[in-house]
Amino acid sequence: MPSFQTPLTTGKRKSDSGNENVQPFSSNNAKRLRLESRPESNADDGYWVVQWRNHQAKKHKTWEGDGVLVVSSNGSRATLYDSTDGRQIGSGKTEMPLFDEKVINVGGKDVGLDRKITKQEYLSGICFGSNSALISQSTQDSVKQTAGKVFKPPAMRKPSLNTESNESPIKLTSHPLPRVSSLQGLSPSNESADRSETQITSSSGPLFWAVNWRKTQSSSKKQVTWEGDAFISCINQKISMLSEEGKLIGASVCKNHQHQSGDRCFVGGKELVLLNEVSAEALPFTNKYAPVENEPAPAPSSPALPPLNRCVPTASFYAVPPRLKKPIGPLHDPDAEDAVVMKAPTKEHMERYNKKQRPVVPVVLDPILARRLRPHQREGVKFMYECVMGLRKHEGQGCILADEMGLGKTLQTITLVWTLLRQNAYAGAGPAISKVLIVCPVTLINNWKAEFHKWLGRDRVGVSICDRNTDTAKTFASSPRQQVLIVGYERLRTIMKEIATCGVGLVVCDEGHRLKSSKAKTSVIFKQLSTLRRIILSGTPIQNDLGEFHSMVDFCNPGLLDEYSAFRRLYEVPIMKSRAPGCTTKELELGEKRSAQLSNIAKSFVLRREASILGNYLPPKHEYVVFVTPTELQLSIYAKVLDPNKVDDFVESNSTAESLALINILTKISSSPILLKATMDKEQSKPKSEGLRYNNIQEALKLLPSSCEIEDLTLSGKMIAVSKLLAFVKQESEEKCVLVSHYTSTLNILESFCKKKNYSYFRLDGQTPAAKRQEYVTTFNKTNQRTSFIFLLSSKAGGTGINLIGASRLCLIDSDWNPSHDLQAMARCHRDGQKRAVFIYRFLTAGTIDEKIYQRQIIKLGLSNALMGSDNSKAKSKADSFTRKDLRDIFRVHPHTSSNTHDLLECICENEDGLEDDNLDDDVNDIQSECPKGFMAASQVNSHREIHEIDTEYLERRRTSLASLEEWKHINCLKQDAFKEVEDDLLRRMLYVRPKKELVSHTGTVTEQILHSVDLENLGEMEPLTARTVPGGTVSFLFERSSVEAGEATSEEE
Repeated sequence: MPSFQTPLTTGKRKSDSGNENVQPFSSNNAKRLRLESRPESNADDGYWVVQWRNHQAKKHKTWEGDGVLVVSSNGSRATLYDSTDGRQIGSGKTEMPLFDEKVINVGGKDVGLDRKITKQEYLSGICFGSNSALISQSTQDSVKQTAGKVFKPPAMRKPSLNTESNESPIKLTSHPLPRVSSLQGLSPSNESADRSETQITSSSGPLFWAVNWRKTQSSSKKQVTWEGDAFISCINQKISMLSEEGKLIGASVCKNHQHQSGDRCFVGGKELVLLNEVSAEALPFTNKYAPVENEPAPAPSSPALPPLNRCVPTASFYAVPPRLKKPIGPLHDPDAEDAVVMKAPTKEHMERYNKKQRPVVPVVLDPILARRLRPHQREGVKFMYECVMGLRKHEGQGCILADEMGLGKTLQTITLVWTLLRQNAYAGAGPAISKVLIVCPVTLINNWKAEFHKWLGRDRVGVSICDRNTDTAKTFASSPRQQVLIVGYERLRTIMKEIATCGVGLVVCDEGHRLKSSKAKTSVIFKQLSTLRRIILSGTPIQNDLGEFHSMVDFCNPGLLDEYSAFRRLYEVPIMKSRAPGCTTKELELGEKRSAQLSNIAKSFVLRREASILGNYLPPKHEYVVFVTPTELQLSIYAKVLDPNKVDDFVESNSTAESLALINILTKISSSPILLKATMDKEQSKPKSEGLRYNNIQEALKLLPSSCEIEDLTLSGKMIAVSKLLAFVKQESEEKCVLVSHYTSTLNILESFCKKKNYSYFRLDGQTPAAKRQEYVTTFNKTNQRTSFIFLLSSKAGGTGINLIGASRLCLIDSDWNPSHDLQAMARCHRDGQKRAVFIYRFLTAGTIDEKIYQRQIIKLGLSNALMGSDNSKAKSKADSFTRKDLRDIFRVHPHTSSNTHDLLECICENEDGLEDDNLDDDVNDIQSECPKGFMAASQVNSHREIHEIDTEYLERRRTSLASLEEWKHINCLKQDAFKEVEDDLLRRMLYVRPKKELVSHTGTVTEQILHSVDLENLGEMEPLTARTVPGGTVSFLFERSSVEAGEATSEEE
């Protein structure tokens, strides 16, 4: 086999530098050159190609680099050079003799001898560099003398440098390297240390080379990378560097030195490496660099030299498509039919937010959503957009969308979010926001996600819900594809640290009345967010007082209404004084003035629309307040619990805890007396309390039948009426019902009743897992009556945001002091997607605490309507304070009235039969005769004594506060012709019908029998029915209101 020796350094280990185009003598150490020029460096010195490493103690050792070792003949001195850059890295004595694969120590480094080379190879510099160039001609001659056959590398064609695909490939001409008569020209000492500008010239005419170039890099960097390809031309002692597109990117002066492939030089501040010589035609703009005619023809070409082994990136095989600039203009056509265009920025807005003078483009709602929006929803989206973009007159970028339930607040919010995530009024500035945080009750999390998927699909926007997994918040904060995060109020506290700094551009708080207290933990946690754009969604923004309104406004527009102390002094106190009974004329005028000012401020960032505007889109809604007479058992228990003497002492003592406990007991008695037994069972484990709350109840419990069960609804008047209604719905229709209660104990009674009657049902309360809640709702809405007839709903756990459009009848079993809870619960059925007429029944036990709670709700709603802008002349409630008279009235039962609320209105309904005072006195005397002597039950006080105890001024104030009820239709169901006025067929069937009396005797004369028969059927004036003459559970009075009538009245006013 021929003894061919490769000109590379070593084949055992690849160099770490990665530079395959380094000229073998491109980097040399001046110190090494000086050492080699000393007289001691004689011909007996040895030259070795070696591998070296720092001394290692580990078992499996590795080499760190390649080098060249120069050893004196006697081994007295050995010098180690790095083969990559020629620098000296060690010196010292060594052990002789030397042979292949021996490991020695030189200057603290382990050196492994690879092979010995000649002095000519060493001086030529061929042993230096990571991938040396071809051996010079003289070196090849020396190799020929020792080998019979010379290695001939295969010829390779250089790929075309022209980027145009339609042109024929350019044929490159290779020129032979000039023969070097002496190896001294290749010595490393010929390269100057200061790296002059260039070493390229020609003495025979213009030359053209293909090169690689890069910006000047640090010499210590081992990994060499080139930035691009180029061409250079050397004409008239001037070097010009051209890019592949023909652009001049550098120039320099040519010096008179030889040149060859692999040489490096510097032109225009850029480092070049020569690849191969090319013809003038291969350069861009060849006519500019055409050779001179007088120049001699180039020498005949010798066999082409193989190209350098250079790595070509894969990405260079494919053309990079140019980035097209997006046209400046709106995302959607503002001139299209039914296009919804947002308000354009004002001059002041542009001065504040458009510092770079970007062009203004219209912001247009996506047609996918715009065509689904109703007129009031388009108005709502525009309102919220103007608020969050700072286009309204108030200071701040927040708003409150206070539409009533069922008007589509969720769809309006999704439309706004999608618009802000995609568009901006200033072209080139990117979207207005990049991330959105939606905070809502835990029961609505899945509903929000389902609504996003319903209106936008699953691919347009990234929606995440944050449950127990904390990684969701971290992913949302770091991923640009996660744009919307939905989280519950309670969960927000635990993830705020992860999302506080991720750039949330918009915060939406659904059911935002949860923020009614600025000191609550939920409100405080939002202070960690720097987001200015904030939206509150609430159908009931004001529930109790103006302090709640200030807290909500301070959340969405911080500082707009000043600190609460200043707000209370300026607005709350004057307004509340003007609404109190007995206020002076000055207080009334000041309060009305401040109320008008506050309402005017609120109009800028609060939008409130009533549900009556849905009359043209949804089926009609019929609302009924059903007054039901209590059972004799309920009246007896009330008489035992409410000892008049102790109640008076109790009211005067101002014991808040006792008051709340007694109110809770009275409420449960009104729902079902059996709840009283459950309450006292819990009290057995506690110390016995003294006074009214314990002793009287123990006596009342003795009145309960010993055989009563929890599923027995005959103990309560309301429950009797509810059971009748459910039976009629089940028998005569395919409709489904929702039963709502504020107490889980009441739901337990209804659940037991459903099991007893074999009614199919679902139940959703606080104990229902969050993952199951939406599943129950979806199943109930999609199935028929046989599969799911009743939905038992806790108003506090599921009374907000849930759509129960599968049911068309809703029964509110008990009332809450907060009107928003009842309003939210009653709005679950009359929503988008409902196909049937909706009937809503609020059941109240006549004359009991149920009516007092309902009356208090009407008063609170008057305050909310006054500030939200939905107030009118007929519904001005100005009695907001709660006095001792109100408290005493709560503990008073009116057993003789069909509706105490209607009595307070003092309205004269058409064809209403009045009750005789003598009959009332007789009924009271009957009850008194049954009670023990020594005290009188509060239920035994007749209407005359009540008027004496409650002064005329108090009654007038109560009547004024309930003025909004005049809009309802009043129906006395104890009248003979009441069934003609009731529109609901099922309620009409529930009305009490007087049983026909049988003839007492068939004896007597014929005349007596005829007169008796005529007296019963035609002539006799029948006694009017009263609350005391009908059985418990009878519907005694109705308040009726229909959305159809409200819509017609609104259209007439317009």
